[in-house]
Amino acid sequence: MFVDESGKPEIFSAKGINLVEKGHASKYLILSAVRTKDQLELQQQVTDFKSKLLKDDSLKSYFSSSYSLDNFHASNDFPEIRKRFCEFITTLNVKIDVMAVEKLKCYPNLQNSPGRLYGFMAGQLLKDICHKAEHTEIVFSRKDSKLKLRNELEIEVERVRLNYINNHENINNDFKLSYYHNPHYTHGGLQVADYISFAVFKVFENNNYELFDIIQNKIGWIRDVCNKKYFTRRNPLKLST
Repeated sequence: MFVDESGKPEIFSAKGINLVEKGHASKYLILSAVRTKDQLELQQQVTDFKSKLLKDDSLKSYFSSSYSLDNFHASNDFPEIRKRFCEFITTLNVKIDVMAVEKLKCYPNLQNSPGRLYGFMAGQLLKDICHKAEHTEIVFSRKDSKLKLRNELEIEVERVRLNYINNHENINNDFKLSYYHNPHYTHGGLQVADYISFAVFKVFENNNYELFDIIQNKIGWIRDVCNKKYFTRRNPLKLST
């Protein structure tokens, strides 16, 4: 299971200024989980698709010494690359779920702690989908390598997950979870999660459906947690303008 986000969990500056209200931070935090039974196959598919794009004569003008498509990253890629990669995502044998967080509607204790906000919402995203197999590896896309931050994230996720298990007696406890924290470029699964988060973020933050319209039918569910809304293929995401 690969997890990545779009938007940042920060709300307040070190001086207590509300960055969201000032327009210096995003209104939403989007977290996406991409599940696959074969991570090696997924990695190979992403690698093969990248090679295909690099050999495409119609795209050669995009590539240079400063942009050689080392990995897919939605915020950096050109619009045509974004479109092609989203179309590619629709062909993958993966399951995708998304959590949307309107940050100013979170509990105050979460608003004042970006680490706790991220960890708690990651737990909300994962709590009922991480017990589907005997052994699940959860890979977070993290730039930092600080042990304290990794531990804080895992503690929050585990707290939410264990509370969920305690309230659902039908969950089989005979399973194993492993947590990893890898940079985005290390696996194609993280790059897919990055694109999903980016596409959904554009909808909630900017009412922009350009990429989302391509991949929306690949997403199992989107939970707008603070507004208590739940979107599925039968109840598609469509925000009012």
